[in-house]
Amino acid sequence: MWGELTEAFHKAFPGAGAPKCFRAPGRVNLIGEHTDYNGLPVLPMTLAQEIRIAVAPRRDGRVLLRNADAAFAPMEFVNSDTLSPSAPGSWDNYAKAAVAGINHALAPAGRPGFCMLAESDLPSGAGLSSSSALVVACALAYLHALELELEQDVPRLKLAAMLAEAEHFVGTRGGGMDQAVILAGAAGRACKIDFFPLRVESVPLPDDCEVVVCDSTAKAEKSGAARALYNMNPRLCHLGCALARAKLSEEFGEDVQVERLGDLWYGPLCLTTREAESLFKRAVPEGPVPLAEIAELLGQKPEKVASQWLEEVPIVKGGYDILARLRHQAGEYRRVETARDALMAGDSTALGRLMNESHASCRDNLGISTPELDRLTETALEAGALGARLTGAGFGGATVNLVPADRVERFVATVERRYYGEYLGRVGNAPIFTAHTSPGAGPA
Repeated sequence: MWGELTEAFHKAFPGAGAPKCFRAPGRVNLIGEHTDYNGLPVLPMTLAQEIRIAVAPRRDGRVLLRNADAAFAPMEFVNSDTLSPSAPGSWDNYAKAAVAGINHALAPAGRPGFCMLAESDLPSGAGLSSSSALVVACALAYLHALELELEQDVPRLKLAAMLAEAEHFVGTRGGGMDQAVILAGAAGRACKIDFFPLRVESVPLPDDCEVVVCDSTAKAEKSGAARALYNMNPRLCHLGCALARAKLSEEFGEDVQVERLGDLWYGPLCLTTREAESLFKRAVPEGPVPLAEIAELLGQKPEKVASQWLEEVPIVKGGYDILARLRHQAGEYRRVETARDALMAGDSTALGRLMNESHASCRDNLGISTPELDRLTETALEAGALGARLTGAGFGGATVNLVPADRVERFVATVERRYYGEYLGRVGNAPIFTAHTSPGAGPA
């Protein structure tokens, strides 16, 4: 495998030096969706599917990108302190994000370039973090060009935090889950990840179950209108945090510092989840809230609220259901913590129940599910899964399913027949696989 990649590199870049190879795995999130950007925990695991790269440094600052998949056109840019994004959806943006993020965080003395050839068996648009895996792979390529070693010169969690911020270059406002698990994941284990500061706890996976991933085949895009929909939940959560802060300041008679929703639990207030839920109900009206009413609650003009918290968010005439987003955050926080305990106790039934509750909240409170994802999770439960939920950003992509080990074969056959055959009318191999973990990203 690596020999073939090296050979293909020499054909793509004749005259380049001997390449070094790196890998960056995908990930599947067991539970904890759309919580990381609020500073609340998640519980993902790495995948055996990965992005592999061969890279050789250049002295002229040019970054030359090639992909074994012909769908990704050759790209090139010059490394500088003023990198601008290419057109939305262009794959060189992920390399630019890595380079720009490292330049900003590490301020290296030079701005070298590199030649890079990438190949992948990680499905794109399936909610399995192919985008972040590519950013991590490109970061490893650039560190190699800078003659810096992962762990020795740049600790894994430091790089993960750096790249979580850097990926905003692409235009999506996610958190730090993907980069953290891709870099700090371990074979045979899941990761309970907490944020601000970033920390990772290794958690055992069930002995009596397999994690099975099913691709809905509805692509989870992150460009154009889809990107605006994806970014809506982070924006509305931040707006909800501002409303909660305003209510706390009113009740305490002084300004209360709350930067993100997670500060309600982990900051000076140390609220319980029940207390946080009570605060949300006091701070935010039920149902869709018009922009004018939001502005009145914050004591600001609607134009300022829109520019400060609703950038790129589609205008919704009837208002925004902010309380539903906050309800998801509180419930998902509780579910992640309980899921971690269930894994430690080997209680697969409890984990499955929590996964089902998570999907319902993603559907009803966040609005990130689709008819395909709902049908796929329903089919999975009918086929014997203990738990089934969408995984990743939503709006398409894959589901993650907890299936008793002795039922996997029957599960796959049933889902293949009922969802892919009867529902989609698809003939041929179904995009289903049993998830196996791998070590975190690094040299081959």
